[in-house]
Amino acid sequence: MFDAGVRAVLLQQHTVFFLDANSGVPLYVQLQQQLRQRILSGQLRHGSQLPSVRDLSSELHVNPLTVTKVYQILEREGFIETRRGIGTYVSPQTPVLKMDARRQQLAPSVDQLVAEAVHLGVCEDEIHALLSEKFRKLSRKAQTL
Repeated sequence: MFDAGVRAVLLQQHTVFFLDANSGVPLYVQLQQQLRQRILSGQLRHGSQLPSVRDLSSELHVNPLTVTKVYQILEREGFIETRRGIGTYVSPQTPVLKMDARRQQLAPSVDQLVAEAVHLGVCEDEIHALLSEKFRKLSRKAQTL
């Protein structure tokens, strides 16, 4: 079960978004990173319609302006396109992030995790074990949804 600060939503076929209000990473950054990753991985295919701002904000229990901001950023980056009066869709020409860009995208979350681990006195091996456990749990959860 999730704690009160974690929000999860299932969109389309097995696309899950997790937002953690207690992570120290702004919610819009979490959603932006997850949407970008889902597009790059092919979970959200070219031409797929995204939920409306109202629907997604309602599902995630966030302010609609948060989702609007994310959609605007992703549109500027070329990941999605908004068709006025029709909806928001994954762009047919999605940018490709190289490994450096992917690492850069993950860097703030990793920095936060490492800083918190050091503060709590958690060793590197424990962090590796925790990450492995989380990967397994999320993979199983995605497969069952």
